[in-house]
Amino acid sequence: MKRYFILALACLILCPALAAAQTRNRTATGNPQRRTRNSTSATPNDDVRAGAQRVAAQIKSLAQFLYLYGPISRELASNEAAAQGNPSQTVQQNKAKLQDAFKNYKTRMDELETMFSGSSDLRRFYPRLLGIADDAATAEEQVATGRYDQGGRYLLEVLSRLTDVLADMR
Repeated sequence: MKRYFILALACLILCPALAAAQTRNRTATGNPQRRTRNSTSATPNDDVRAGAQRVAAQIKSLAQFLYLYGPISRELASNEAAAQGNPSQTVQQNKAKLQDAFKNYKTRMDELETMFSGSSDLRRFYPRLLGIADDAATAEEQVATGRYDQGGRYLLEVLSRLTDVLADMR
């Protein structure tokens, strides 16, 4: 019994050491100039990858905002209805903050459209992206007029189109 215990303990100690010994570091041989690449020149794949990362970041941001937007918009709408034409200063401030958020998304979508239209590598994805800044602007207008549900629906459309573009890029 003692032998098995010692054997098992030895296996437990030696197995990780054997696994580490089997991995080896490869060293490059040959011409070192052949291995280096000019890192300043961007390849088309780099531009597409950067565009995809930017679209993914916008999708994440917009999804998080829309997750929080539902309860906020309901609360704001009920507060406005309770005020009956004479909203409090807090309600007006909250509405202004919400309008600023929508304006920021409109600006981001406009920048994204500009990025895709200005790059030859990203231009093939531009037709699917075209108009998202207009949809974001429409969402902003809907929120400004108190149509919070419609504003959210337009942003959902923007989110849907962004995911379509990202799927095409992958």
